[in-house]
This record gives sequence, C-alpha cells and structure tokens, in this order.
Amino acid sequence: MASSNAGILEKQLQQARQAGTAAPAVDRKTGQMINPHNPEFLTKKPWYLSAEAQESSAPTLEHQQQLVEKSELTLTQAEELLEQQRQKERSSRDFRKGEWVEALKKNKLPYRICKIVHVNKKRGEYDLEYEDGSIEKSVKQKKGSERPRIRHTKAGNRSLDTSAMETFDSKRDQYHGYDAQRHNEVVTAKFEKREELRRQLREKAEEDTKEMKKTDSDFDDSDIESDNEDDDDDDEFAQRDEDAKVLTTRLARQGGVGGAQMKVTARNLRIREDTAKYLRNLDLNSAYYDPKSRSMRDNPNPEIPAQASEYAGDNFARVSGDAVGLAETQLFAWDAAEKGVSELHPQANPSQAELLKKQFKSKAANLKLEQKKAVLDRYGGSEYLDGTDGLGAVKQDKKPAAEGRKLRFGVTTKPVEYGPDGRPVGEKKVRRVAIPCKYEEDIFINGHTTVWGSYFHKGAFQWGYKDDHSLMKNSYCTGENGRIANDEANEQRYGTGVAGTAELAQARGMLKSMPRNERTSSIQQKSKLYGEADVHATLDEKKLKEALQRAQTDEIKDERKRKYNSMNAEVDISEEDMEAYRLTKEQKNDPMANIGTDELLDYR
Repeated sequence: MASSNAGILEKQLQQARQAGTAAPAVDRKTGQMINPHNPEFLTKKPWYLSAEAQESSAPTLEHQQQLVEKSELTLTQAEELLEQQRQKERSSRDFRKGEWVEALKKNKLPYRICKIVHVNKKRGEYDLEYEDGSIEKSVKQKKGSERPRIRHTKAGNRSLDTSAMETFDSKRDQYHGYDAQRHNEVVTAKFEKREELRRQLREKAEEDTKEMKKTDSDFDDSDIESDNEDDDDDDEFAQRDEDAKVLTTRLARQGGVGGAQMKVTARNLRIREDTAKYLRNLDLNSAYYDPKSRSMRDNPNPEIPAQASEYAGDNFARVSGDAVGLAETQLFAWDAAEKGVSELHPQANPSQAELLKKQFKSKAANLKLEQKKAVLDRYGGSEYLDGTDGLGAVKQDKKPAAEGRKLRFGVTTKPVEYGPDGRPVGEKKVRRVAIPCKYEEDIFINGHTTVWGSYFHKGAFQWGYKDDHSLMKNSYCTGENGRIANDEANEQRYGTGVAGTAELAQARGMLKSMPRNERTSSIQQKSKLYGEADVHATLDEKKLKEALQRAQTDEIKDERKRKYNSMNAEVDISEEDMEAYRLTKEQKNDPMANIGTDELLDYR
C-alpha cells in the first residue's frame, strides 16, 4: 500500500514539475537543473553501466553527454593567438641547408623540387640544386603577405584555447588582426622607392644642365656665374613646387585636401549659367532661402503667372507625379476611418488602400450614372441635351464598368442551377454571352447548307463543303448526286489519302491525257532510234543528205563557237539524224576505218 502511495506521489510531483508549480529535479553529479519533460529512460542511469546506478535512483544526465563549458575568446586573447601564429610562420620561413623546397627555376613556372646546398643569411640568398643536377646560385626568397586564419580553428599546438568561440567585439572589430609593423614596412618601402626615383631624376637633370653649360663657352664669365645662380634658384623653386604637388596629390587620394569631399561639393554646386535662387527676388520679405540645405520652398515671385515663371519654388515638385494620388489615398483612408472602416491603413497595406479607393470611385460613378438615367427616364428630354456633359452624357445602352469587363471575358456572377445531366435547370436559363469572332461564321453561299471548311479531303489535303464534298469555294451546291460524283472525281485525281493512292491517281491522269493510238506507237517509234540500226528501215534520201551536212558542219566548227545545247530542250530526233550520226561517228575499234586517209597502217 505504501509503495502504491509513493508511486502516486511521485507521479503528482512529476506533473507539478512539468506544469511549473514545483522546482525541477537537480542532477546529482553536476548540480544542474534537468528538464522535467525529459522521459525517465533518459534521466535514469541504466543498470549495466555501474553498480552505483542501482543504489541511487536520483536523476542524472551524466551518462547521456559530457557537459563542456564553452569559453569565449576576448579581443586581447585573439590578438595574442594571432601573434603566436605569426611567430610560428616567421620561424618556418627560415630555411636551412639540406632542406627540400619548391622554387621557380630561372624565375619561370612551374615550381620545381630542389635542395638547399648553401645559405647566405646576411643577404638572404640561397644556392639551390635541382633534381636534374643543375645548380642555381644567389636565389632570393620572395616574402609572402598571407594573413593567417584564426577563427574557429583547432590546428597547431598553442598556449591559448583555440577551440573557444570569439566574442562579439572580437569578431566584429575592424582592426582585428591588423599588424602595424607589417603595414609600416610596406608604406616605408613604397615611399623610399618614390624618393629614390625622384633623386635619380634630379641627378639626371643636374648632369644635363652641366653639359649644356660646358658647351656654351662663348659667354662671359660674369654672365655665366650670374646665370648659374639664377638657374640654381629656379631649380630649387621648381623642386619645391614639385614636392608640394606630390604632397597635394597624395592627400587628395586619401580624402583630405581636394579629395572625395571636394568631389561631392562640386556635384552639389549649381550650374554657373543658372541664376541663384536667392537672387531671383532681393526683397527681404520674399520667400525664405535656407543656406544650409540650399532650398527655397516658397515661390519667390508669386505675382508672375505659372506659365511664364521660370522658378516656382521647391514645393512645386510636391504636387506633381504620384504625390497628388498619395494625398488622395490618405484623405480616402481618413474618410473611411470616420465611417467605421478601421482595417484600412495606406502605410501598412498600400495595395489594399489603392484597390478600395478604385472600387469606391467606380461605384460612385455608376451610382451617379444611374441617378442621371432615372431623371431622364422620369422627365425625358435627353434629345435636347448636347451630350458632352451633365445629363446629356448618359447613354441608355451604357453598362457599368464591372459588368462590361465581365462581359468582355465571358464571365457572369448570376446564380445558375444545374441538373444531374449537367444542363441548367429552372425557368430562367442563363446562357453565357458568346465572344464575337473576327472571322466569318455561319455564312451559307451558292445554295450550300453547310459552311466552307466543314469537310476536309485527306488525299487532296484541301477544305471543302460537307453537303456535296466540293473542294471549290465558289461552286454551287449539287446535292447528293453531286456528292457521289465529287467523291469519284477526287478519288481518281487525288486518291483517298491512303499511302500509294496519290501516285496511282497521278499515273491514271498521265494515261488519260494521251490518245489511245499514241500510247504504244510513240514508245515503239522512240525505241527504233536507239541501239543497233535497222537494216530494213526505209529512209528519205533528201533528209539524210541534209542531216549529214548538218553533222559535218557541227564537226568543223570550233568548240568555243558551238551553240548552247540544253539537256532539257524538247528536240525531236528523226531516224535520218540517227543514221547521219552513225555514219559520221569515229569508230576506233574498226581496223579498216583509216583506209580512206593518208595515215599508214601498222604492219605486223
């Protein structure tokens, strides 16, 4: 009984801890508070870890994770850590004899592995021996300007705790990691180089002056001495001017004398051709000019008309552009707040304010239009009005803006009920307004009962009429008999659209265009012209002589003077022309072909 009561009390205590009315449990090892919402299997140590877990039932989180106290690096500690890293890098840059390093052979990429064979610490030079056996002497080390990375790093053995996190000030300090000694070295070297160049230029100028003086030996000694003194003074003043110029340029680049501040000032200055604002009206009681902001908000010359005024003050820009619209929106919001609309706020939600203002204006215009229309419907007299403004501007067929916009897109907000078949039910069947098309619709011509384009023939790939299957747009309707005739004609001419029917129809058309007596006779007559000669053929001797004469004339002619012969020309070749070609053709395989000429035959 006691054990059950103890369990009930423990459960109540746990619920009170979760509700926040009782203090949370404390870890028996670390003394830290334990989240009361943690389950028991997390806060209770398992029996297999140690025998101590069975003896004590106090909650603990020691077995879950090791609590590590995170330390923070201050700005001073971070600077010390950075200095340690720099000292380590400086010590690592000191090379010794016998070490293997990477270097540029003859100052050319890539880096090659080499061995240090001699070190000259006084001059900072090394003798390097490469892998191929070549030795390069007096190689200087190039100083790097790397900045070590110290944030969130754990590399290296250092005295400070590098795993700690930096503080807010240390992480955001502008000069964190700044090495003043290194910066002074860089700046000093840069200015020493400039001074060296200036000194060389000065010495060169002095040498040129001395050479010019030696060449001028015709002048008097006294004149020469006086000239030398004057030249020395001029050189001294010129040098001073040059030094001052360099100093001024240097300061200008750093933002001092003539620097970025002067650029901004020059940008804000007025154009010299423009008249100053404070000079447009010298009356002390005119518009006030603020010299600090260089602004004159009021009109200095209010008596001048707005069209002839060149300057109307800086406030004229405040009533131009969208400024007027914003002011109207603010007034609309104030009026709406007086009427009870509290959720309208033009600054917090400007889109909502603009939309409500637009809707209000549209409804107000529609209401005003309805009032004018009601007056005209009651009393009449719209035919005596000019129609430009007032009641004459009302049109009987004019619809509100919202309805007109919805009708343009075919949208309506009227309620419609639909039945199970999807059709509208009820006495009033609301139909959607059809959008007019720019093309001709439902126009029947020449007695047709269907429109052009209601039928498509696949073989001809053309549109036609569905009632008689005619493919001509201006044809007259021929009814059912014309439909049968058009189907047969289209199939004979274009095919049915199935693969191969179009080629068959073309072949039929070619046969139909030729007479029957010429279909075989022409083919037979053409075949007689080519191939072997017909010994039984009867030729016209007169035509044969003319053909031989033409062939001999063409053979004598020069190739360059021969007429153009087209392969596509329709030239009818007769049997006499072919016989003349055979007679004049040179036959190289005939051994008796050269008997009639002066050429000697080969004797074997």
